[in-house]
Amino acid sequence: MTNNLQRNLARRLSRRTALKTIGLGTTALTLSGCGVILGAPSPSLSAQGKEAAQGRKTVIELYNVFSGADNDHWVNLARKFEESQSEIGVKITYAPAGGGGGGDNPKLLTAIAGGTPPDLAQLTPFSTPQWAALGVMTDLTPYIKAAGVTGDDFWPAAWNDMNWQGKVWQVQWDADANFPFFWNKQIFEQVGLDPEKGPQTIDEVNEFSQKINKTTNGNVSRIGMVPWDTYGASNSLFTWGWAFGGEFYDRQKQVVTPDDEYIVKALEWIVQYAKNVGGADRVAVSPPNLQLHPFSTGNIGMAALVATNYRDIVKALPNMKIGAGLLPSQGPGATQPGAGGWLGGWSLFIPTGAKNPDAAWEFIKWVSISDEGTKAQWDTVGFPPAYNKAPVLQEIKNDPIMAPFYTTLVNAKHSRPSIPVGSFYAGILNDMVGNAVYGKMTPLEALKAVKQRTTKEWDDFNREHGL
Repeated sequence: MTNNLQRNLARRLSRRTALKTIGLGTTALTLSGCGVILGAPSPSLSAQGKEAAQGRKTVIELYNVFSGADNDHWVNLARKFEESQSEIGVKITYAPAGGGGGGDNPKLLTAIAGGTPPDLAQLTPFSTPQWAALGVMTDLTPYIKAAGVTGDDFWPAAWNDMNWQGKVWQVQWDADANFPFFWNKQIFEQVGLDPEKGPQTIDEVNEFSQKINKTTNGNVSRIGMVPWDTYGASNSLFTWGWAFGGEFYDRQKQVVTPDDEYIVKALEWIVQYAKNVGGADRVAVSPPNLQLHPFSTGNIGMAALVATNYRDIVKALPNMKIGAGLLPSQGPGATQPGAGGWLGGWSLFIPTGAKNPDAAWEFIKWVSISDEGTKAQWDTVGFPPAYNKAPVLQEIKNDPIMAPFYTTLVNAKHSRPSIPVGSFYAGILNDMVGNAVYGKMTPLEALKAVKQRTTKEWDDFNREHGL
């Protein structure tokens, strides 16, 4: 471990703590009480992590960012890997990251700086340039070439995020198809809407919402949807910004463009929607400590959902009638439903200084690009693979419950900007969108502030790291 890397990480940790910047992953916490609640860790698995199977020649340690049921799923996946071979055991250590996973991970970065890194760790794909530039990731290009894997084997957005400056730094095991669009058929029937036809445009979302919205004792007790709470404020704007036809990053000029005309229009719509229901703080549609997504309460007419949340709702509430389709879009920027679809997800990488990189690669390869491992991941953790040759994708395609996610997956063109300050961009976007939703700034003021601060952060990062 070089002194230079230690200095970089020490500066990184102290600076990020001071700035309190976070980037949001697909399980991000939300601005209001209408969010995804992952649940408290179960005492049986989540609170303890996992020790490696006994008698293994090599033990690799994985730093896991997930808690609650998601951590339990990862424990089960690691056990399936151990069952698939007899040489490698997997120890899982809980190491939470800021902002739902997309921000810095102090436990991980401290371990790397101190020369005691785990063999494996998780990150959101758009963080790759930042972490690679910091020197905390092992170049996986030789492993990828030896495995005979190329860009054609992954969804284009995923492959783009795996690469930086001509090298592969991580392998994306999860391609979150963000998002199909769902509606509660019972609510549609109650308010006189066609339960078999969801909205195709944002204008129709507004029209349907006027019929669905309901106020009780001054609070919103039933709402058409919550557009500022599509898995966190920044992910909300990414989703609806693309649905309006906007772009957040100019790849040719290498500049961020949060003040794009159509992104401004998207945030104006989100803010106006909140105003129309009396303000975001008036939305009270779900009880505290809800374990399922609030869409499950029957108090939300329409929602964009990730695969695990939708599957959990269907399993827990088999009698709930749910319609599914592509994400509504809005012209003139976007011309068809689904235009806002994008790939999120999670990746595995080998930290710099890992003691067992070859064994760690065997785990990455099994989870991410093997037929057995991608199937095991789908059965346990529950996300579609980024590896587009995985046979389990046909199972997802043919599953009447999961088919909407397959459709979104194969059509998604976007991913969050994969730039050296990607998590800062998402974090400051989250803060400024919140300011706009709660009336502290106008949408244009908020997005201009995002551009100014992200541009400065990128300039500072490039100067510090010689980029």
